[in-house]
Amino acid sequence: MPPDITTILIFVPIAFLGAFVYGVTGFGAGLITIPLASHFYDVPFVLAVFALLDGVNAVRITLSQPRAVVREEALRLIPCSVIGVTCGVVLLLVLPARVMMLALGAFVLLFGIYSLFNARALPVIGMRWAYVAGLSGGITSAMFGAGGPPYAIYLSMRPHGKAAMRATLAVTSLVSVATRIVAFALTGLLSSPQVWLTALPMIPAALLALWVAERVHQVLSREAVLRVIRLLLCVSGLSLVYRAVS
Repeated sequence: MPPDITTILIFVPIAFLGAFVYGVTGFGAGLITIPLASHFYDVPFVLAVFALLDGVNAVRITLSQPRAVVREEALRLIPCSVIGVTCGVVLLLVLPARVMMLALGAFVLLFGIYSLFNARALPVIGMRWAYVAGLSGGITSAMFGAGGPPYAIYLSMRPHGKAAMRATLAVTSLVSVATRIVAFALTGLLSSPQVWLTALPMIPAALLALWVAERVHQVLSREAVLRVIRLLLCVSGLSLVYRAVS
């Protein structure tokens, strides 16, 4: 049965907002879309629908500027992310996810606040930290659907331009999203036609949002993009803390 008009009217603006944020920064769509949509529908359904949309967003941004991807960073981040996803699935079975989510949310929130007010004091870190960022991002992606913050924290402290940051974030998150889609398919979350029929009308809205975000991204300076990322880290930290305690 196709989705009703109310579902479409709720999901399309949420999809637009999430895709716009993703288009500007290269991460963070799920931290916007999942909490908002979960107020209206069951979390498994929301996760499945927006996993498909996240895949569209990630492919679109990755293909828009493939030469902007910093290969040295991606070659370190992506394998560690895949390992992290595997570890995260195991940790889900043995650790209290609520406590882990609260700890992650508090860390991301505090780092976001600190970086907003002490941007000039942040050091440029070495590439070896990519292994830590990739592993932790994979773990948090599997456990909480929030792999972006560790990647964003790492890349924001590397000496790359705004296009390189966004493209590398996008290609790294593409791997996380693809892994998540495979996992959802194996567990049956994507077997319902309702999921696909709900995601389909959201794609034009997401593509339009990415087009608008591309124009916004072009006029923003590197410092402005970093400020947006830091603000988004604060929002994502608050979202994780809220999900942990609610």
